[in-house]
Amino acid sequence: MTQNPRKKDEFYVNYGKMPSGFLRHLLWFIPLLAAIAIALALLLPGIHDHFNEGRFAGRSETEGILLAEPVPHLLVPRSGETGTGVKYSRYILMDTDKSGVDESDLEKAGQWVSLAGITIHRDSLTVIATQSVEAIDTPENAPTPDRERSLGEFTLVGEILDSKCYPGVMKRGRTAIHRSCAIRCISGGVPPIFLVENEAGEKMYFVLSDRSGKAVNDRILDKVANEVRITGEVIQAGDMFILKADPDSYELV
Repeated sequence: MTQNPRKKDEFYVNYGKMPSGFLRHLLWFIPLLAAIAIALALLLPGIHDHFNEGRFAGRSETEGILLAEPVPHLLVPRSGETGTGVKYSRYILMDTDKSGVDESDLEKAGQWVSLAGITIHRDSLTVIATQSVEAIDTPENAPTPDRERSLGEFTLVGEILDSKCYPGVMKRGRTAIHRSCAIRCISGGVPPIFLVENEAGEKMYFVLSDRSGKAVNDRILDKVANEVRITGEVIQAGDMFILKADPDSYELV
């Protein structure tokens, strides 16, 4: 009886012709891999919260009153009847990198300015990554800024975030996975914000300051991206809420 010769195993060499078995495998494997990648891209955003709703609105120029405390922010007059009685919208400011507004720009605090920058939105939070600030004349019909008023003492539990990555498109922008980045931003001068959520998932954002109304950046770095309990005075300034408390009193939960 004559034995069939042993069939040789196919072996691919980069300078040779693609073996037919390899080619048949790739013809079904590559389309399958592409289909899986597309399916994951469509399904994953809906099944976990590592994707936020932050978005960049692009570069724009905005006129308003520049204020430096408790954090740098811009008061922009609202047009038309808002129904809330609030005459200005307040936008937190930082630089385009991981730092606060340039000191030379803050010398214009208290003046009307034309500010160019990139506007970033998430939920009810809007911030501007500042590119340039130019002092201008105060408009003749400029409304008087909204008066600050105390809402009383409250104890709130939430998370300290940086106001650049979280409203932006950084995924996820909070908790321990973002801690090192948030610390870098806040230590560089980016204003911290305090996020408080109720049981229904509704969010409220607070600007943090000490009891004298000063920034707290370098005094809260060990509490960033942790669940924290803060007892302090809540101040409403137009559509901005400020939580004034001694940073030494912050408690990890």
